[in-house]
Amino acid sequence: MKLIRLIFFFIFTSSWGQDSLTLQSCLDKANTNLILYADQISLSRTAKIERYFHSFTLLPNLSASTGLNASFGRRLDPFTNTFASTAVNSQSFGLNSSVMLFNGMNFLHRRNIFDLAIKKSQVSLEARQNELKIQVIELYFEICKLTKQIQFAKVRMEKYKQIQKIQQLLIQGGKINAIDTLKSYNSFMNENNLLVKLENNISLKTIDLNYLIGEPLLSKHAVLLESILRITEKPKLSQNFVLAQLEIDQKNADYQLKIDRSSILPNLTLTGLIGTGFSTNNKDFSSAGNPTKSYRDQVNQNLYEGIGFYLSIPIFNRGTWMKTKQIYEVKSTENEAAKEQTVILLEKQKIELEQKKINNKAELELTKQIVNNFQLIYDKTVLIYQEGRTTYTELEITFLDWQTKLMDLESLKLDSVLLDLYE
Repeated sequence: MKLIRLIFFFIFTSSWGQDSLTLQSCLDKANTNLILYADQISLSRTAKIERYFHSFTLLPNLSASTGLNASFGRRLDPFTNTFASTAVNSQSFGLNSSVMLFNGMNFLHRRNIFDLAIKKSQVSLEARQNELKIQVIELYFEICKLTKQIQFAKVRMEKYKQIQKIQQLLIQGGKINAIDTLKSYNSFMNENNLLVKLENNISLKTIDLNYLIGEPLLSKHAVLLESILRITEKPKLSQNFVLAQLEIDQKNADYQLKIDRSSILPNLTLTGLIGTGFSTNNKDFSSAGNPTKSYRDQVNQNLYEGIGFYLSIPIFNRGTWMKTKQIYEVKSTENEAAKEQTVILLEKQKIELEQKKINNKAELELTKQIVNNFQLIYDKTVLIYQEGRTTYTELEITFLDWQTKLMDLESLKLDSVLLDLYE
């Protein structure tokens, strides 16, 4: 109930804005502002493309070959399997295909690595979204604070007007001199100057917020503090994403080790080929003068096919596997230490957050008492001043003390709401 009363106490809209933006609408707009996530989206798309085309490695490859050759001197003609002693022109055409039947489960391990790359890119995107979510929330709160400060500045200006009316009566009664009205007027002008600075600060903060949510930079908005409790998803502590990425890195290293291990295992490949050719040395001995066989006849007669299995067994790789395994152990130890450190940092963030909540609560209660005391002192000082028994300087000091602590109180209330937003 206290929190509900606090929120209703803070319900306000700024007078300079044209439209109202809830915090959730700001977060939604920031999520759809793709320019802020260009790097993460690019990584995600690249990882998905790599994963998709990895399946194509299961298909056989196919290549075509052709050649044109001119030979001189005594040589063995591959098409006639006879020696030729004159110049020979030959052509060859062929298709070759091969497919890997077994390579130490390399395909599956690489597929898992591509899956992890997609997952890591998603974690990176979520981390970026969480970071921007925090920025949007903090900017939204800053604008709320500045708007509240503007309201207090306007209230103080009204108070100074009331004091000036009291001073006019006191001057008429001869209890004070006219210099007090000049002092109060200067105080009024100082508040007016502060009001200009506050509105300028709001404009600058709004430009930053507009950039994050993809709105025109100079557009004006009113903020609704009551909308803060209505956001659908709270921001997370940053170390959560660091821990998730470290766990993915460890799994990735495990699969990479398995890929490297497949290099020392036998692999089996199935190959097939088909081809034909033409040679000027291929003579038709059944005809007078032994002319060269026709091009079409040679292409049909020289047709050849082949299929084969090839088993490759690694024997010596100069210690590459041993080096890879030792480096993996070093990296795993380093990754495990980083994970332990991240867990500690995450716990540290949680403890610090809880400590801030405790301190904020204690400071809030104390500040409430101080504000009540200052307000009582101010009210009594006004009565004494009306009787001419104290100076304007004393009155202004008590007034500013009250207003300063009152602003501190409102700031602490806002901080309390902000601290409760984190998971």
